[in-house]
Amino acid sequence: MKKSFLLFLFLPLFLFAQKGYKYSLSLNNISNDQIHVTLIPPPIEGKEIKFSFPKIVPGTYSISDYGRFIEHFTAFDSKGLKIETPTSGLNAWIIDNTKGISRLEYDMNDTYDSKLDNPIFEPAGSDIEKDSIYMLNLHCLLGYFQNHMEEPIVLTIQHPSKFYGSTSLVDNDPSATTDVFMMENYNEAVDNPIMYTIPDTAIVKVGTSNVLISVFSKKISHRANYIAKRLDSLLQAQGKYLGGKLPVENYSFLVYMSDHDGLTGGFGALEHPYSSVYFMPEMTNEQLVPQLYEVAAHEFFHIVTPLAIHSEEIQFFDYDQPKMSEHLWLYEGTTEYHAQSVQVKYGFLSKDDFLAVIRDKMNQAQFVFNDSLPFTELSKNCLDKYEKEYPNVYAKGALIAMCFDLKLLHDSKGTYGLLNLIQDLSKKYGKNNAFKDDELFEMIVSLTNPSIEEFLKQYIAGAEKLPFKEYLNYAGVNYENVIVAKQFSMGMVEIGYNQETKKLIVAGTKNMNDFGKKLGYQEGDEFLKINKTKITPATFKAFREKWSATVKEGDMLTIQVLRKTENGKSKKVKLSSPVFKSENKRYNILKFADNATDEQLKIRKAWLEPR
Repeated sequence: MKKSFLLFLFLPLFLFAQKGYKYSLSLNNISNDQIHVTLIPPPIEGKEIKFSFPKIVPGTYSISDYGRFIEHFTAFDSKGLKIETPTSGLNAWIIDNTKGISRLEYDMNDTYDSKLDNPIFEPAGSDIEKDSIYMLNLHCLLGYFQNHMEEPIVLTIQHPSKFYGSTSLVDNDPSATTDVFMMENYNEAVDNPIMYTIPDTAIVKVGTSNVLISVFSKKISHRANYIAKRLDSLLQAQGKYLGGKLPVENYSFLVYMSDHDGLTGGFGALEHPYSSVYFMPEMTNEQLVPQLYEVAAHEFFHIVTPLAIHSEEIQFFDYDQPKMSEHLWLYEGTTEYHAQSVQVKYGFLSKDDFLAVIRDKMNQAQFVFNDSLPFTELSKNCLDKYEKEYPNVYAKGALIAMCFDLKLLHDSKGTYGLLNLIQDLSKKYGKNNAFKDDELFEMIVSLTNPSIEEFLKQYIAGAEKLPFKEYLNYAGVNYENVIVAKQFSMGMVEIGYNQETKKLIVAGTKNMNDFGKKLGYQEGDEFLKINKTKITPATFKAFREKWSATVKEGDMLTIQVLRKTENGKSKKVKLSSPVFKSENKRYNILKFADNATDEQLKIRKAWLEPR
């Protein structure tokens, strides 16, 4: 039986490798924060061929140029002689194939501590720390030949026996020191990062699917079980929300806890259809779980979009000259909306807290971004012309989804909402069938009703503002665009982030109130301390919330900032004043109506409760 079983494993692996890429590397002999990679290529025709690394990968929406991190690139012919390989831009090499390529070798550099400009967002990069951790995003590690991206890949990794490679890929080698992963094509490789470290893992069963929690931390061990127990209820709720069965057999949360700021100065996550990578600051388990809740709720729903619903631009993603889909409202907007919707439906958010989340997104969309920019235009040009508008996919994108949901529920008297439409689109397309960008709206109308065409044209492809008052009224929610009231605040200045200094700054004073004027903010001020507490991007929100909950009239507020002087130097300045209530304009006020009709209550129930 054992021989037959091993033969069964070996034959598919042999056939898989015969026609594809055969990559190999070792984590046992690491030096200079580099991993040495060897590739036996598939048969390649042509006198000159190009071998490339991605300029950009899906989910990042920014140019990364991963070829910058490759050194000592060398090609060999069948006799073991070197072949000339001049570079072609930042990400590719031109290889003279007249004598036939038999092998490629190169070194991949760590992106986490690189000194190059334009640092890589940590969850999309790779970290190499000998005998500690190897965070491997495979788009950093593996390249591809032009016009050969659909061929299979076999990746063999040698590693210390004490290390475990956490991934959603299946290891086809039973030994404790060798892993063999088979991927159908390059896209599957990009979608499946691997984190090697001393294992701290746990499994959560959601329906018939296995969800892996894997954690790396230098300070606290055995975190995965704690996180798994606390995420379990959310994951089970998400499973129920999606109908009880997930569209993937395996999913992985790869959580990297960092004891210092990364090069990009931020923390966050990168989603993949089968996993998500988290780069988080070191904190206690109690502090970590609430932050993971919020991010994980979003990233996990990418198992639906874009895995099961996506355009040709995504299925046939061009890593060199990417053409962006015009439907970010679907990929990111509906995903963010589902992440909030599941929490209110299953009791992780109260109904009032859910409205508070919606209000915050309304304020972001209205005051931080260009609210009149057609969303299809933002999507198609998010890499260049509208790069700064991209984060609006999590604000207005989610609001589009909310209004769409309310519209569908109203039209169907509470029986058919956005999730029903998403499920129908998943059945129509699935992970192997892409839609054409300019045909999606027509398909949505055919699955819903003719009035939906006007919604799609006006509020997604058009510049009209979302009809919050009308649509929220469907569910008995009163909406006011602006009210004037006196309240405590820190001055009502716009808060931004300085990429170079990694500090929060005063990004604008247009809406600054009387208290802010009394303090004397100036645009460009960098926050250092508030009431003697050091302020960082990771701590500011919690500090402000605690301060707002306890402040009293006459309390002293002292803010230390770093301010540029006329000669270009910087000096520390103290802004101080007794606290007083200022007249503030409050925008986008939401409140459940006390006298909602039976029809409104029916829509509200369908909107905010499990169905």
